[in-house]
Amino acid sequence: MDPAKYRDVKVQRGLIYHYYYSPPAAGKPTLLFIHGFPSTSFDWHRQVAYFEPKGYGLIVPDTIGYGGTSKPQEYEAFRFKLQAQDLIDVLDAENPATVIGIGHDWGSAVLSNIAHWHQDRFAGFVWTALSYLPPRTEEFVLEIAWQTMRKLVGSDIYGYWELFNQPDGHVICEKNIDSFLQLAYPINPEVWRDDFTDVGKAKAWIESNRQPGHGPWLTEEEYKTMREALLKGGLQSPMNFYKAAIANVNVQDHRGAHHLPAENWQVKKPALFVAATRDYVCRAVLGRANMQKYAPHAEIFELDTGHWVQLEATEEYNAALEQWIEKTPTARL
Repeated sequence: MDPAKYRDVKVQRGLIYHYYYSPPAAGKPTLLFIHGFPSTSFDWHRQVAYFEPKGYGLIVPDTIGYGGTSKPQEYEAFRFKLQAQDLIDVLDAENPATVIGIGHDWGSAVLSNIAHWHQDRFAGFVWTALSYLPPRTEEFVLEIAWQTMRKLVGSDIYGYWELFNQPDGHVICEKNIDSFLQLAYPINPEVWRDDFTDVGKAKAWIESNRQPGHGPWLTEEEYKTMREALLKGGLQSPMNFYKAAIANVNVQDHRGAHHLPAENWQVKKPALFVAATRDYVCRAVLGRANMQKYAPHAEIFELDTGHWVQLEATEEYNAALEQWIEKTPTARL
């Protein structure tokens, strides 16, 4: 991704957002790509390489906590409603006519909140690995979530959140950065099933500095770029995504005096969910259920990959996105 095509904008709450921008050709929509953890806008570099030559507009931000974007240390700054408004401010800086939002991992959670509060600004939505998430109106309790997931899928799923919520969680991961990254971008998807999702497993892996290698779908150059970006920016701020969720900072925006209207829970615009059948955190079966309840018209496309769909099955993913966009009239100019 050409560094010269990055821009900076100060959003309404004073944070600086750093984002890649390429204007659309006539008749093409602009694609807003929102990455997750532990990533930067670079996670979408293969999509940029595919869609930019075809004339699609591109806005690809480093989300809060990453890359060239501001890195608040307080978890309250990571409220999803605030992040959603930040990205609307980024869009306002470029004022594209037609926008399709595309999210992955925590980026999918942010995209869900964009759909809650700003759905009219978008022509369509694409959720990747993690599906649309409805508003949370009840307190999230990590221990109860573990119990619930064990009953549903036989795994804690959120087990690694325990480490990321610790005050020194970022220190442990930065000290053993290659072990951390080779767990985050594993050599095969089943590493997450065996050594990531259950309580205590991620911490044991990283503290023992296990390094079996990264996913074969990453080149050494890509891995080095990701590694350098995370070490430069640090993991303390990005881990606030987890701290904010555990602290229930988002509940205030979905109930009581600030409640979200019931009609805003439904996705009315065209939607696509790209599910990863070997993702042991963002389980495809749970994602399908959410889409069927809140976006029953959505198309669901499954890929036999782990969590990093856009990197593990780049050609298939890009083709699915393009085909969906081109056959969805309201997602085109």
